[in-house]
Amino acid sequence: MQTEPIEDSTFKKTFFQNVTLGMLSMLGQSLFILADTYFISNGIGADGIAALNIVLPVVNIVNGLGWMLGVGGAALFAGEKGRGDLKSANTYFSYSVVFAAVIGVLFTLTSFVFTGPILRFLGASGEIYSLSYDYYRIFTLFSMFFIMNNLFITFLRNDGNAKLAMIGFTTGGLINIILDYVFIYPLDLGMFGAAIATTFSPLTSLIILSLHLKYKNRTLTFTKIAKEVKTAVRIVSLGFSSFMNEFSSALVMFLFNVVLLKLIGNVAVSAYAIIANMNIIVIALFTGLGQGMQPVASLNHGARRSKNVKKTLKYTLVTSTVVGAVIFASGLLFSEQIVSIFNGDNNSELADIAVPGLKIYFSSFLFTGINFSVIYFMAAVQRFRSTLIISLLRGFVLVIPVLVLMMSLAGVTGVWLTMPIVELLTLVVSAVLVKRYLKHYIGSSKNPINKSSG
Repeated sequence: MQTEPIEDSTFKKTFFQNVTLGMLSMLGQSLFILADTYFISNGIGADGIAALNIVLPVVNIVNGLGWMLGVGGAALFAGEKGRGDLKSANTYFSYSVVFAAVIGVLFTLTSFVFTGPILRFLGASGEIYSLSYDYYRIFTLFSMFFIMNNLFITFLRNDGNAKLAMIGFTTGGLINIILDYVFIYPLDLGMFGAAIATTFSPLTSLIILSLHLKYKNRTLTFTKIAKEVKTAVRIVSLGFSSFMNEFSSALVMFLFNVVLLKLIGNVAVSAYAIIANMNIIVIALFTGLGQGMQPVASLNHGARRSKNVKKTLKYTLVTSTVVGAVIFASGLLFSEQIVSIFNGDNNSELADIAVPGLKIYFSSFLFTGINFSVIYFMAAVQRFRSTLIISLLRGFVLVIPVLVLMMSLAGVTGVWLTMPIVELLTLVVSAVLVKRYLKHYIGSSKNPINKSSG
């Protein structure tokens, strides 16, 4: 992406280039989870998938912390960059890195001290506990690298090097896939091997991202920072929606695991693990779309180019709608094939639960992409309240009551219907907030520049 605000003549090309690279890079990140699921299902079995699903909420939280600090800090960085103040922009960059390091250390220490209670809280017991323990300990030991990788990926996109960000992410995912096979099959290291393979994903990516130091148009540089709490608050405020997106996935997985264990048992958790992993890939695509759009919106927002900001919103909403429709159609047409890939034991009970569940769950993606687009757009133009409202609705406020109601009305089918209903209800609120934003701020005297709430 360019350093200067994007001219009208190149806007569409630049927008779709950033969005495409963002989606590809996030797809690369999701590959390590997909690879773990595939090799664990075929090399360890249904208990291995269930154990992985127990740990995935922790994976989501770690990723969420990285995206929160990356998106929040990068939105501020790009805003200052768009105004031509590189010194202030790099202050936000440096502060974000230090902040991420502190969060990473605290998370790792807490995770290690409370391993047993955390895993039992997530629903691990018996053989599942033993399998999930191996994966959890290795993953949390390297959680700092996952957080830093997400942060640097976001800042590179905002510093005009989205291509390198994509290469780093996808290469990390590819290395993970190769090592998954080596550690689980020839070396027979089980869940421990799967976790070790996973850690190579951010390590590889970070090494590749370091090449940005030689990028001729680089503006990112470390600078002295002040110990100001208000800076941390601003970063967290703007990035909190990104954390909530990941946290909501973690919360849904945890709640669904608990409910499905109660309704049917471990086989239902294994069936849901397949759906959850498909969800991770789709959410990654929508996240990549939002993060690819964010530098474009933030830079033009900082430069007060309202016309381009409005076009960014329009293109993002159209793209997310099309992508969501294609994914939904794919789920309907290829649900049996998708389930069979991860059903290494050819468990007919698992397939009977997963296939209809996947079809119903995929209907939520008709709305999820639009909600994500609004969340990331509002963060990009520093509308904290709007991002918070939408994120809390889809990620926390609506999930529990809708799940309880639907489970009581329709059992397992009601569980699968929960997210489509949650996303649809959230979409109504998203539409209201977008309409209000367009009415009061775009092209009016109440331009959103320099405002951080709304």
